[in-house]
This record gives sequence, structure tokens and C-alpha cells, in this order.
Amino acid sequence: MSIWYRLQVNQNQNGLYALAYQMLGNQLEAEDVVQDTFIKLWERREQGLKFEKAWLYKVARNQCLDILRRRKHAHEYQTAKAVGADVVPSAIDTVINDELGDEITRAIDELTEPYQSLLVMREVNGLSYQVMAEVLDLSLSQIKVYLHRARNQLKEKLEKAYA
Repeated sequence: MSIWYRLQVNQNQNGLYALAYQMLGNQLEAEDVVQDTFIKLWERREQGLKFEKAWLYKVARNQCLDILRRRKHAHEYQTAKAVGADVVPSAIDTVINDELGDEITRAIDELTEPYQSLLVMREVNGLSYQVMAEVLDLSLSQIKVYLHRARNQLKEKLEKAYA
């Protein structure tokens, strides 16, 4: 395995996992998405194609959306959300176990796409607007507008929960 590839895995695995876990709510599926994403990166490297961070996030997000579509068609989506996640990595444990963290997670889960992905990519993973625009195939102005709307929707949901 090349040093370049290991570096990409080390630099991006936590952010990709956070995105996948937030979208799917399942540790094993999120881990599978991350692993599949890095397999695709390895294949891309072997083909000599240029690497971009946005490409990694786009691949992971698309895999999550595919899983969610399959769940919906099999009527498993509601069951999976009701059961919840098995184990959450320790880096996120304190936030999710906290009451506010639980409420924020529930509120984000209720958002539709692309709002949910935008919040996770920006607020959890700290991705730039440019990278998010490339991942979602949107213009920078659309990213700013959608992120503003996502934050407002999240704020409204939290205000209702604590009113």
C-alpha cells in the first residue's frame, strides 16, 4: 500500500465516517461505506486519475443515498431508525449521549437532502463551500443559500423542542 494512499485514509476516514453515520444512523453500514469509498479511491489511483477530496465525499454520500433508497423500497428505513445505532465511536460519544446532542441529532435526521448532508459536511467535517459545491454539484451561491436554510430549519426544530 502506498504512503499516499495511507495518508488519504488517515486524513479522511473520520470525516467520511461522520457523514455516513449521520446519514445512515448505523455503525456497520457507515463503516462499509467508508471502506467501499477507499476501495474506489484505490481503483482510481491505479487508473491514474486525479484525486480530489470532494470526490471522496461525493462517492460516500452517493453510497449512503443508495442504501437509504434500498431501505425505503424494502420498508426497512423506519425499522432501522427505530432500532438506532449499535455503538458510536468515542470521539462522538460525549455529544450524542448529551441531551442536547441527542436533540440535535434527531433534528438533523428530520432534515431533507441536501440540507442534512450540508450541515454534516460543514459543521461536523468542516468542509469548505467549494468542496461541498463539488460534492453536491451545486454552485457556491446555492451552497450558501441551502446551508442558510438548513441552519434555519435546524434552529426552528430545536426551538420547538425546547419551547
